[in-house]
Amino acid sequence: MQTDQRRFRPAERRRRLALIIAVSLLSVTVLCFLPPIPLGPGYHDFTDRRIFLRIPNYLDVLSNIPFMIVGLWGLLWLLRRSSKPSFVMQQERIPYFVFFAGVALTGVGSSWYHMAPDNNRLPWDLLPMTCSFMSILASIIMERISVKAGLRVLFPLLVLGVASVAYWYLTERQGHGDYRFYLFVQFFPPLLIALIIAIFPARYTGTQYLAVAFIFFVLAKLFEFFDKQIYSFTRMISGHSLKHITAGVACYWILRMLQKRRALPGLGEDGKDQSLLDYQRQTV
Repeated sequence: MQTDQRRFRPAERRRRLALIIAVSLLSVTVLCFLPPIPLGPGYHDFTDRRIFLRIPNYLDVLSNIPFMIVGLWGLLWLLRRSSKPSFVMQQERIPYFVFFAGVALTGVGSSWYHMAPDNNRLPWDLLPMTCSFMSILASIIMERISVKAGLRVLFPLLVLGVASVAYWYLTERQGHGDYRFYLFVQFFPPLLIALIIAIFPARYTGTQYLAVAFIFFVLAKLFEFFDKQIYSFTRMISGHSLKHITAGVACYWILRMLQKRRALPGLGEDGKDQSLLDYQRQTV
């Protein structure tokens, strides 16, 4: 099955690229026609408000430590020579530097926000997260579709992520906050990544680690949704604190994927079957 998936002609590749582009354009179009989505009156009303060592909401604050640990760990690992076998081209490191920097800064920004949750502090929590979401999407584009394409879209994707937070903040200041675009930045990249993985060949081993990371991401969202119910049941920890920990674990599995993966044989640096490269040169 894997061998069949990794071997398709240029026309088939173009069809798959067209599908990715069509899905993206359709999603953006639908998003623009949706009505504004407000933040919600109870957004900052988290369940666990306990104070410990003068730290307000201390578990929601301290549960961000895994983000800081994994983010710094990832950055240090990328700087080590032992990380070289995990990348066919060294440019592929760039989105992962952005990703792990975003993860570490998410830990800092989220801790700051949860000490006194309000609209003014929320952007410091959201901004680094958008950079992490978008950089992972760019990395998958680089590894599955084209290294050049991934590099070209990385900066526009980061700008889009930052703009989604800025748009919410500005509209919130004007009294009609619109959270649509940030929600899109949070949820659309995982869906697009899943589609890319399904229809484009892998250039590295370790896709199963990415699947584990996705499972933990879904768990984190479920914990966030059942914040109050989990705290009522455990009387020790809230769903939101568990969300931070679980999301940090998801980021760890992305680091683990990079540490364990190796390039698959037979594919060119842009993820194409090496046996097709001569054919494509002849048709240019």
